[in-house]
Amino acid sequence: MTGKKAVKDMRSEKPLRLMKNTIICIFFIFLLCSPLNGATQYENNDPWPRTVQDDLKLPVTVHSEPFRIVSLAPSNTEVLFALGLDDRIVGVTEYCNYPDGALDKEKIGGFSTVSIEKVVALRPDLVVASSGNNQDTVERIKSLGVPVYFADVESLNGIYATFEKLGYITGTYEKASEIISGLKIREDKVRKEGEAFVKKPVVAHVIWHDPIYASGKGTFQDELIHIAGGVNAFSDKNSHVIVNIEEFVNKNPDILMVNSGCGMGSDNANIMEYFMNEPRLSGLSAISSNRTIMVDSDVVDRAGPRLWDLLEEIAPKIRGE
Repeated sequence: MTGKKAVKDMRSEKPLRLMKNTIICIFFIFLLCSPLNGATQYENNDPWPRTVQDDLKLPVTVHSEPFRIVSLAPSNTEVLFALGLDDRIVGVTEYCNYPDGALDKEKIGGFSTVSIEKVVALRPDLVVASSGNNQDTVERIKSLGVPVYFADVESLNGIYATFEKLGYITGTYEKASEIISGLKIREDKVRKEGEAFVKKPVVAHVIWHDPIYASGKGTFQDELIHIAGGVNAFSDKNSHVIVNIEEFVNKNPDILMVNSGCGMGSDNANIMEYFMNEPRLSGLSAISSNRTIMVDSDVVDRAGPRLWDLLEEIAPKIRGE
């Protein structure tokens, strides 16, 4: 009797074990498919309202497809135009000079001097702000019931995320996905070429010269240098930093990559001329070997799609091709 009972108990436990295994499998499938593991949480045909989390980690809800968009930063303007939203952009800043279509848009003030009155007069149903904007101004616009997406990007992945999220809340998610796919293919190509380049030159990227303002780690300029096959001279420093001349001389970069202009639509500052004429910098390897690269400030300092054009432009120069 004891043996029969044992067999009976084993038979009764088998379905339980199968059920437990099934539940475990379903659980792991759920984890693999969840957004926490990189799968997209957006669908092109999702109903409105749509909600995303901006770079302040705050929810941004857009109740219907927006048709009156105001951009408070040049980088945001370039992203919005790339998404094909030309006809829906009703206002931009005075510094939004690319593409050409941005020049014809209503101006709502400067980068850090946005006029709330001008923004409100345009009756926006979506405002895209940036870290360079006055935070009080952004909060005031929010208090008026206007959805505000805040972008604060310092990496290429951050730009991909901006495209994805803005594409979703503007009804252009399919276009955003196409753009992201194309940019990633271009990035991967340059990255593979850079990884195959054994002798990595040391590159210093200079934004400004009085004082010397350079790009450290955690910036997309640092990322571009790395992907192209170089080493950032100031990768031991965080973000964008002021560097004195002695520090610069000690780093002695192989390549000097400097901005043209101040990055706000102006090209009246010749930073390269300063480095060429400053006696204390005349012994730099980059100067003596004439390995210098001039980059457009309006491209290299903006978190927009033209960074991939710049990457393809500087990569062969960094590798000496």
